[in-house]
Amino acid sequence: MSSRSMLLIVAMLVAACVAPAGAQQTLGDLVADGGYDWVIGKWVTTTEEGQKVEYRLDWALDKHVVFNDIRMGDFTYEGMIMLAPDGMEASDVGADNQGGTWKGTWSEDSLGLAHRVERTGADGEANKLDIIHSRVDADTITIALYGVDSSGSRSSEPMGKLTYKRQTAKAAEKVAAAAETSRSTDYQKLGDLVSEGGYEWLIGKWVATDDSRTYELEHKAILDGHAGLMDMKTGDLTYRGMIMYVPARQEIVHVGLDNMGRVWKGTWEQGDAGLVHKVECTRPDGTSQKVQFVYIKGDNDVLKVREYPVEANGSPASTPRTELTFKRQKPAAKDK
Repeated sequence: MSSRSMLLIVAMLVAACVAPAGAQQTLGDLVADGGYDWVIGKWVTTTEEGQKVEYRLDWALDKHVVFNDIRMGDFTYEGMIMLAPDGMEASDVGADNQGGTWKGTWSEDSLGLAHRVERTGADGEANKLDIIHSRVDADTITIALYGVDSSGSRSSEPMGKLTYKRQTAKAAEKVAAAAETSRSTDYQKLGDLVSEGGYEWLIGKWVATDDSRTYELEHKAILDGHAGLMDMKTGDLTYRGMIMYVPARQEIVHVGLDNMGRVWKGTWEQGDAGLVHKVECTRPDGTSQKVQFVYIKGDNDVLKVREYPVEANGSPASTPRTELTFKRQKPAAKDK
């Protein structure tokens, strides 16, 4: 079973879901209409114990998505905030370097901008929190953490509250460039599956062409091998996907978004002919389409991806609709 091969999928996914997006509301519209632009940026604080915390929210994909990450000591998190296809709710997914997977929703609240999140640990235990962001001024915010009980009720007092200052661009670049420190775990993570399956060769930059377009892909490991990222560009279209392994369910999941407002969700498994990615693409108008992709290794520098339409009964067609051949892009030689 692979996880990074999942990264390859989207070049074909885009071709399978090419209906143009309408003028539906984007995440950028929702944020601007609510007056929450102030939260976008790079923020830093220090805990009472003297530990530095860095928090980032950045626009991407023509303001269809916000990439966010947190760094605190040995803990790191990366996630994506997106708008549901119906344009009514902002949600997010993410992963951390301790085996946790995250999902949540964002909404207006009397206390500020509320992020209700559920983290599922590697052991399957789930915990919920309300994270409340409040604006102090243009360069200062407070973030408070509240417990949420089994009935969904928020605690009356925060478990903790910190004041963050906006980071300068130069300081933020140093944070982004910081190397991750790998460490051993007592559970299986995405990187372990990649190594065991012999799929490390999938990491890197790839290009495929057909009669009408070129597909540029880059995939990389993040969070000490707990997750993977895939970036894709073809023509005016760009995409980012996050691949996560859920140890408690022994399942590899993939969630992504493109700059046409389409949301992609799927799973990965080993098939007879190669790696099988089952995915559903939901367009901004709410319509969706299911497809399956099979990834077949040629050699370390060649990969074939076959796309099969999924019929009404849920079964893939017997013959592929399209096939693309990806070739690895060699790193450019450094100037001497």
